[in-house]
Amino acid sequence: MQISSETKSSDGTRKFLIELDDKKKIEAVLIFHKRTVCICISSQVGCAMKCSFCATGLMGFSRNLTKEEIVGQFNLLQSVCDRPITNIVFMGMGEPLHNYDNVVDAVNEFRKREISWKKITVSTVGLPDKIKQLAKDTQCCLALSLHAPNDELRSKLVPINQRFPIRELLDACKEFPVKNNLPVMIEYVLIKGVNDSQKCAEELATVLQILPNVMVNIIPYNSVAGIGYERPSLATAEEFKQILINAGYKTIIRTTKGVDTQAACGMLAVK
Repeated sequence: MQISSETKSSDGTRKFLIELDDKKKIEAVLIFHKRTVCICISSQVGCAMKCSFCATGLMGFSRNLTKEEIVGQFNLLQSVCDRPITNIVFMGMGEPLHNYDNVVDAVNEFRKREISWKKITVSTVGLPDKIKQLAKDTQCCLALSLHAPNDELRSKLVPINQRFPIRELLDACKEFPVKNNLPVMIEYVLIKGVNDSQKCAEELATVLQILPNVMVNIIPYNSVAGIGYERPSLATAEEFKQILINAGYKTIIRTTKGVDTQAACGMLAVK
C-alpha cells in the first residue's frame, strides 16, 4: 500500500488517498491540535451501512481492510508527519464493528506501541452484540453515531436502526463506562430541518438517561454533493447544545476541520 495523493486544508488538516495492493483506494486524515495529532483511520473500502447523510455510504461496500492495512495507514501517515501521532479514531471509511476481528487486532497492535486506551476511539452506527464484545475485549473509548432521538427518524438517517433500535444500542453501551471509567461519546450530526429542533434536543436528553456516563458531541452537518441535506446555523447548534447542558449532559460542538478538502466528518469518498 502507498500514498497516492495528499490534500491539505486551510486549517492544516491533511487528507491522504491511499492505494492498496489490489489497487482499491481508501482515505485517512491527520488532524492537528496544539498538543495532539489525531489520525482518522478507515476500516473498510466503502461502507455497507448506507447512512443517508454520508458520502462514504454512497460508495457502497467493497471489502474489509486487513489488520495490516489498518495499521499500515498509521505507519504511512506517521512517516510523513513530523509530530508523533497521539490519538487514533476509527471514524474514516467503513463501519469498524462490521470488520470486528481486524479492527480489534489493529487496536491491540496500537496498544503495543504504548498508545493508551483513552486515546483510541472506535465509532459505530450500532451493532449491539459487537458493542458488548468490544467492551469485553478492549478498554478503548466508544463513540455511538446516534444522530436522532427516536427510532422513526433514526431509521430514515441510519437504515440499520430498523434491525437494531435505539434502546437496544444504548443498553449495549452500558458496559463501557463501567469498564474504562470514560463516557460513551454520543455523536449527533445536526442537519437543518431534520433533527435540529428543540423537541429533538429534549427528546434526546430523555432517551440518554439510561446511560450512566455520557458525553454528546454535536457535529454540524458537512454538506456533500448529491445529498440534499443542509448545515444548520451556529445559533441553532448552540441552542441544541444548551438544552442538553441544562439537562445535565456534558455537550460540545465539534470544531469542524478539513471541510474545504472534503476531509471532514461524512465527506470521505476517495476524491
